[in-house]
Amino acid sequence: FLFFILLFCGLTFFPQADSALFPEDPPDGIFLSYHDFRRNSFISKEQVISDINKDQLEFLGKALSTKTLSYKVGESVVTVDCSTTWGFFQNKTLYINFQGDFYRVPVFGSICYLVATVTIVSNGFYNPMFGYTGGGMRTQENRQFMINYYEGILREFSVEKAEALLSRDAELFSEYQQLSRHQRKDQINRYIRRYNTQHPVYFLK
Repeated sequence: FLFFILLFCGLTFFPQADSALFPEDPPDGIFLSYHDFRRNSFISKEQVISDINKDQLEFLGKALSTKTLSYKVGESVVTVDCSTTWGFFQNKTLYINFQGDFYRVPVFGSICYLVATVTIVSNGFYNPMFGYTGGGMRTQENRQFMINYYEGILREFSVEKAEALLSRDAELFSEYQQLSRHQRKDQINRYIRRYNTQHPVYFLK
């Protein structure tokens, strides 16, 4: 059992022969899937076919705000649905697709953190004259999310989930546990950043 734990930790936290350190200055590019993202296999802005001026700083974001995206692969032209695109790097910042919109990832690393807008559908409300009414009332709320870089799944943020990822670094997590419950909640983002600094991410070759 201990052997498999050590093997898992080695595969997760230490660079392998088939991996390379993620670049500090990633070029602008679009990732069609998480699989492409892990391999740093992207569509460059030079490949994108668009009437938008490519010299604009937000070119990729604007190109992906349309319904479809066309790009060149050699002599061929490929067209994809923008809503299915996983994400993109623009001006050294990662943007992730969530429910058809792209959101900036302000904290990028082994533990990614972002804020996205979610649509909440209620089952109805009580009217004193007519009783309960339906109709599925829709409201929008900002929610916090996190991503384990080596998993790629967007999950709603909670202190407990973040702590589970921090616990992979025994020394840092031990220091974190010395804080009071209130201090842990206030400083969780700082410890996520520290964790990311101490555990740089790798992409697969």
